[in-house]
Amino acid sequence: MEDKLDVWNLKEEDYPVDGKPEERLKFLLRYAILAPSGPNSQPWKLRLEGETISVLADFKRALPHVDPDNRTLYMSNGCLITNLLVAAEHFGFGYDIKYLPDGADEERIALIRFQEDGKAKRFPDLFEMITRRHTNRMPYEARAIEPKKLGILKRDAKEPGFRLGILTDENGKITMSNLLARAHKIQLGNKAFRKELASWIRANNSPEKDGLPGYSFGYTDFESYFGQFIFGTFDMSGSRARVETAYMRASPAVGVLFTEAEDKLNWIMAGIVLEKIFLAATKMDIRFDLFSQPVAIPELRKEMAEAVNARYPQILIRMGYAKSARHTPRRPVEEVLVH
Repeated sequence: MEDKLDVWNLKEEDYPVDGKPEERLKFLLRYAILAPSGPNSQPWKLRLEGETISVLADFKRALPHVDPDNRTLYMSNGCLITNLLVAAEHFGFGYDIKYLPDGADEERIALIRFQEDGKAKRFPDLFEMITRRHTNRMPYEARAIEPKKLGILKRDAKEPGFRLGILTDENGKITMSNLLARAHKIQLGNKAFRKELASWIRANNSPEKDGLPGYSFGYTDFESYFGQFIFGTFDMSGSRARVETAYMRASPAVGVLFTEAEDKLNWIMAGIVLEKIFLAATKMDIRFDLFSQPVAIPELRKEMAEAVNARYPQILIRMGYAKSARHTPRRPVEEVLVH
């Protein structure tokens, strides 16, 4: 089982300082593919040509029932871009980036040209957090997150057209947990949705390099054998809603990342901002659990927007302190490179 987690065991000193530019950029891609995606579907492909990297959407890994607009798919690719650029800056690369260079309906998300004399920094120094970052779906401690730390997350999310709203009051957390519960009942009550989501649930000892092992939900090895069958066959909306809404109500803070505009470019940029604050949170030992469910249902998304005085909510975030959880698998760079 450890083989599928080996991708996380990166060592900075293995960087091929004297290698060709293409070898060095390929090393950066080992950090890029550690990005989060829902539900660890890793919907990306990468093309490396000389000093240029293309990030491509892998629509074969799209989720038509879980993510009908591909919002999460584009955000996931944005998260990958953040990891790639943070690593590039750390190793001294500059870059020029074009988003959707072939048009909004084509598979290429971004075209990035790298130069070896990079000096300007567009991201905080978060390189070491890439291999530490993980989604934590377990209960969080009750202790409050310090206002200064919440302020840093808000600051790091504040790009033109983007904002992070953070709720720490009881009413705000109850509102968001109720929206999440209603989303679960609508979505998990749909058989096609359940089957699609269940196809990404893995046994703890599965050799698969994507999807969600049972341990990420707290399942024992024995329980994880039946997770996919139970999840896909039975309506678990009530039990999942009870567990996750209880976790959300008990957590010290809930965040909503939202945008002022709504299109594919904004989804990509939302992913870039999300991963930036995810890495910043990791540096402060704050854990994140991510939810796209209410955003995917128009009437619930509207209620969420009204609750935080936002236009377009993109992701719901439960945040708090907890012990580190185990990483989930990733496909190695060699399996996502295309020519």
